[in-house]
Amino acid sequence: MSKSSTPQGASVSSRRFYDAYAGGYDTYLRRHDGYLLAVEKAIAEAAGGRSAIALLDVGTGTGERLRRLVAELRPDRVVAIDESPEMVALARRNCPAAEVRALALGDPRLPSAIPGAFDLVTCLSNVLGHVPRDLLVPGLRQIRGLLKPGGAFVFDVNNRYNAASYGAFRVARNVLRDCVLPGGQDFTAAYRAGDEVLRTRVRLFRAPEVAALLREVGFESAHIGFRHYATGEERGRFGGSIVVKAVNV
Repeated sequence: MSKSSTPQGASVSSRRFYDAYAGGYDTYLRRHDGYLLAVEKAIAEAAGGRSAIALLDVGTGTGERLRRLVAELRPDRVVAIDESPEMVALARRNCPAAEVRALALGDPRLPSAIPGAFDLVTCLSNVLGHVPRDLLVPGLRQIRGLLKPGGAFVFDVNNRYNAASYGAFRVARNVLRDCVLPGGQDFTAAYRAGDEVLRTRVRLFRAPEVAALLREVGFESAHIGFRHYATGEERGRFGGSIVVKAVNV
């Protein structure tokens, strides 16, 4: 999600934010159709034409993207999770082929709630940016634990250095800040729900940070690329969002 210029309002959890945003989220996604389709093509390539695969979608949102993936990949088993009950309700309607559970990544109940192993795990639209920092590594370990050997994990996150979306000045400022504060910083996403403006904190990532996280949880093989957030075209590290394919070897 791009940084918003909406005036400040109530600071809320990611779950409450997306409960309120559920009804308008597909409108937001349609503004990035080119990018979304490019990422979905990368997911199809990661599936490698295999039949009868098991697919897990983490942070499925409205389930509309999952519905398209199911139509393309025809998986044998489809499971999806989301922390927002409102999003879960929409996903169940939009993608009836999926088992949709109201669970957050990092929840200790997750591995037992969806037993079995998956050939492909997806985590799209900067879902990892909403995971609390202390749960990010445990959550990624959960994902790796749910993958079969040779299974693929495909995800995308907001790029802290995406000058095409945030502007050259803001990215230059981020680079300078990162020289002082290597841990990076968050930004505030905002959504107007009626008369109320809701805000939630969202993490922006750097590619080296993503690579380090993957190594820390045991992913030894990963491809990290960048795609323009509107067109989906491949770009350099200053030109798009971060799109990753990691393999559980």
